[in-house]
Amino acid sequence: MAATVNDIYRIIDGFAPFDTQEEWDNAGILAGRGEGTVNRVLVALDVTEGAVAEAKALGCELLVTHHPILFHARKNLREDDPEGRALCALVRAGLAHIAAHTNFDQAAGGVNDVLAGLLGLTQVEALPGGLRGGRFGGTLAQLCGRAERALGAVVRPYGDPGAPIERLAVCGGAGGGLWRTAWEAGYDGYLTGEIRHDQALDAAAFGMKLAEAGHWATEHPSVKELRNALQNGLDALQYNVMVFESAYTPF
Repeated sequence: MAATVNDIYRIIDGFAPFDTQEEWDNAGILAGRGEGTVNRVLVALDVTEGAVAEAKALGCELLVTHHPILFHARKNLREDDPEGRALCALVRAGLAHIAAHTNFDQAAGGVNDVLAGLLGLTQVEALPGGLRGGRFGGTLAQLCGRAERALGAVVRPYGDPGAPIERLAVCGGAGGGLWRTAWEAGYDGYLTGEIRHDQALDAAAFGMKLAEAGHWATEHPSVKELRNALQNGLDALQYNVMVFESAYTPF
């Protein structure tokens, strides 16, 4: 049987509860009708014109992404900026949209668990703010090398490349401001997607070793896990819905 947008929302809520999202977030059903029928779903990192075109070509009725649309308030729906064009394309394609953002960052098997697994951390534990931490046992240079191989990204170290890291915390995306959370939890290394200059300076003053691996690179691997979790949830309830992982990359 086919599902509805509301059905798919409830399945995602089961493995990444929407009530765990940060108060500033905008996860949930963001476009379309909850009662709308869904036979095909595309899962992507972002709502882009490319992802919308891909979903339309696949015959999808729903686009599920990690990053939400309308994250910042808009006062118009013009097509002379990227988000405006993507929003108009979404509406013209008749696509509904669900975003699983910070609720999926911290969910079991979500963004940060995937990142910890790719980096080979052991004894992984959940930390405040949805971070994950575990044993690493190598230098900052070795961390950067491992991350580059695992994520296919250029990784920038902040600190002495030869400095040892025993316990590493990770956060996908723009997690530079959470380095202190990792430090206060007893971690001496931290890898995330984006780090501001002032954040790096503060961390260096405490002796925290940092690695910056890029927003896309630290979060994109979890798209496959989001797709798999959704497909498994649909199959378990015997919905006849196909879920696709986006092949579109904007970079």
